[in-house]
Amino acid sequence: MIKQLGSDQLRLNKQLDSTNKQIFDNEDEEEKRKIQNKKDNFKIQIESQTKEIDILKTEINLYKRKGGHIYTKVTTNRRVAHLNNDN
Repeated sequence: MIKQLGSDQLRLNKQLDSTNKQIFDNEDEEEKRKIQNKKDNFKIQIESQTKEIDILKTEINLYKRKGGHIYTKVTTNRRVAHLNNDN
């Protein structure tokens, strides 16, 4: 009878261990999915920002090729405004 109960206990312990592993495996998979979703979202944002940066660089280069008059005008206007505030 003791041998029978011992073998039953071993069998039940193995069964319990296997179900615990399944629970943790499912939690790990769900966590991995969440992390992957976050990574995908960040990747999409980075790609979008990269495109926007490239567009802005292109615009800046276009303005520079036009002679840079926009830069000089803005700089001059700032200096004049700053001088007027000091008086």
